[in-house]
Amino acid sequence: MDITEKVSVRNKFTYSIGGIGRDMLYTLVNMYLIIYFSYYVGLDKGELIGISIVMIITRIWDAINDPIMGVIIENTRSKYGKFKPWILIGALTNALVTMLLFTDFGFSGIGFVLWFAFLYLLWEMTYTINDISYWTMYSTFSVDQKEREKVGSLARICANIGAFSSVVLIPIFYSGSKSGSKAFQWMAIVIGVLFILCQLLVVFGVKERPNAIIDQAKKDKETISLKTMVKVIFKNDQLVIIAFAILLFNIGFFITINCGQFYFNYVYLNYGGLEYSLFALALGGSQLLALLVYPLFSQRFNRSQMFKLAIILVVIGYLGFLFWTLVFPQTIAGLLVFGFILFFGEGLIQLIVLVLLTDTIEYGQWKLGKRYESINFSLQPFVTKLASAIYVLFVNGTMLISGLYQINKNVSEMEKDKALGLIEGSIIKDYINTNVDKFMQDSLIVTMLIIPLFFIVGSYFFYRKKYRIDEKFYSEIITQLQERAESNQ
Repeated sequence: MDITEKVSVRNKFTYSIGGIGRDMLYTLVNMYLIIYFSYYVGLDKGELIGISIVMIITRIWDAINDPIMGVIIENTRSKYGKFKPWILIGALTNALVTMLLFTDFGFSGIGFVLWFAFLYLLWEMTYTINDISYWTMYSTFSVDQKEREKVGSLARICANIGAFSSVVLIPIFYSGSKSGSKAFQWMAIVIGVLFILCQLLVVFGVKERPNAIIDQAKKDKETISLKTMVKVIFKNDQLVIIAFAILLFNIGFFITINCGQFYFNYVYLNYGGLEYSLFALALGGSQLLALLVYPLFSQRFNRSQMFKLAIILVVIGYLGFLFWTLVFPQTIAGLLVFGFILFFGEGLIQLIVLVLLTDTIEYGQWKLGKRYESINFSLQPFVTKLASAIYVLFVNGTMLISGLYQINKNVSEMEKDKALGLIEGSIIKDYINTNVDKFMQDSLIVTMLIIPLFFIVGSYFFYRKKYRIDEKFYSEIITQLQERAESNQ
């Protein structure tokens, strides 16, 4: 049997298209939940501190829970396989919880914080169920690096289409609505339904095919304990190394994108304007372009060279964006150009680290004699959620230290008056332009543009020094695994 056979067109597209709804929903929560609470629910200082603590603790706990979910998936035996049942269960439950998260039940104070803690923990856990099973499935389609890159590229393109749709369209709906709170509620319902439909496409559309290396590993596998899980993770040194590099990258990336709306409200000083939507368009469009051209780049450059190129683009983007902010304030053209360069580089990195992580599965099988796809891939959401906890610390910490939390609170009250027809939107803009001072603006600039640069550049240097699965080494691993599989037939 040819272990490097091509992935079918059906599997490539049904799997990849299934990611559109997933990333629409993830972007809604990851980028706009704080916006929803800040401007349309309204948080006082105690509530902001409360939900910040909840988000940090919850994400750390859920990050720890990710490898445990990986063990559960690895131990699953059903006629539908080990991935599809969890993909569907996770999608159905997570969509429902998302709808509840964006429903204002009128709680305040400690009651609001406790209700949020319950829902947010539930959201994180249900998303984990879907996330790990969905992304682990991709690693079983082929052990050929080029085939994986094709599937991974298409899957990331579709995921970015989903994220791009949310980034661009959501601000249009909530800023153009009389009641931003109701707009968010309806968006959560619509996106939740799309999420379910997309995942049904994966469940019923993907047909898993046999592969000698993967099938041999299944025959040899026993039930996995939590103790085994810990050993699997830490004995796979390359898995730990690339996971830490992804953690550093995600921290920087998440801080930047989650400061974007606040930047255009408080630094650019055009609350409710189109500038943020244009910025979001540059973000989504550049990342989508990066994924489209990735296969062309991979034909001319190896992964180490591509990572280096991407980092250079990211540095140019950050420094250029900072320069334009300081020298040409309230001029959008340069911000869009440097934002495009920045997010193009980050789009390349997102796919590069995905395929680098996937290669650690065969490395672990070669080194340990066993194959653990779900445990390996559980490290991706693990570090993503850990990075999410850390970005909350930076972003909400900036709101508290700079005093912008009070601006947010007052804007929220004014938005409620606007929904009742008591004031015009221009009153809110005038209030912001009058009350936001230079310390608030500088704090936001440092958090959005300077701190993330250190994290992202640090991720590259850590990878460059420690990660050693290059194309030549991976080819040797596959050859030896194939020999083992043939000798055991």
